[in-house]
Amino acid sequence: MEDDRALAEAASRGDRGAFDRLVDRYLDRTLRICVRLLGNLDDAEDAVQETFARAWSRLASFAGHSTFGTWVTTIALRHCTDVDRARKSRRKHVAPLPAEFEPDRDAASRTSPSPPRQAEQRELLLNLESALAQLPARLRNALTLRTIEGLEYEEVAKALGTSIRSARLYVWEARQRLGRELGFDDEAAP
Repeated sequence: MEDDRALAEAASRGDRGAFDRLVDRYLDRTLRICVRLLGNLDDAEDAVQETFARAWSRLASFAGHSTFGTWVTTIALRHCTDVDRARKSRRKHVAPLPAEFEPDRDAASRTSPSPPRQAEQRELLLNLESALAQLPARLRNALTLRTIEGLEYEEVAKALGTSIRSARLYVWEARQRLGRELGFDDEAAP
């Protein structure tokens, strides 16, 4: 498998096929991040398209100090922040995520939860999504990258343009705020 740096160098010389391979490699992750940050699939798809268009036009600025995936994630985060800021005053409610982006809560269980338990889980998920949407962008982005996407703190820090220590603090603060918002005590915070 070709590494990101070699593909990015080839793409910066005009090799569209190399860029397409990079897009294939990071498309799903970028879409998941954008869906989580923007709250709906339509806006997320637009954001992903804009993210990769910006990446293509700025390939010359990719210096290789991070992975291509981290660089593209940074572009996506900045674009989603701009989109969210532009629509913030119109946004009153966070739309539920499409089913394909929701975690499979029954994967570990052979039986489905009872209807009251399902309703309770749906309500908790809606409350969590609403609380997540209320977080400042830096906290929401850090938590999304670390907890939902599973990136290491070093990658989170590079994507956010901050130190590893700050990335850890952002994730910690986001968890604390979510815990308070959802009524968990400090020990039981998510």
